[in-house]
Amino acid sequence: MRELAVLVGQGLDAELLQQVLQENRGKRLNEVAHALLDDHPDDRAEIYEVKVDRVAIDEDCPTQVDIEFEIFWRIYRGCEDRNTVGSEYQQERATYEADGRLVFLAPLARKHSDPC
Repeated sequence: MRELAVLVGQGLDAELLQQVLQENRGKRLNEVAHALLDDHPDDRAEIYEVKVDRVAIDEDCPTQVDIEFEIFWRIYRGCEDRNTVGSEYQQERATYEADGRLVFLAPLARKHSDPC
């Protein structure tokens, strides 16, 4: 596992966190989304959008944030009829640091397959 940090800003409530994470088609979560697609059967899957559905801050431990989001991916295979698109739903917990970062634990970077 590795830590991935996403800068969101300090002192945000759940609603503002969701707004910040959703900006620019969820671009702030792209690195996290790529790491979570580690088990995708085709390592050519590329993220083109992350839609943040819900953000909740744990009342008992306000540094813990639960984030529900959908990852939209596509695979380009060179021919329009062979390209594929899809989506995967994820629920992840992050630690909201005092410096305004959300820190996720994600799998190690995936290895690209070598067809040769």
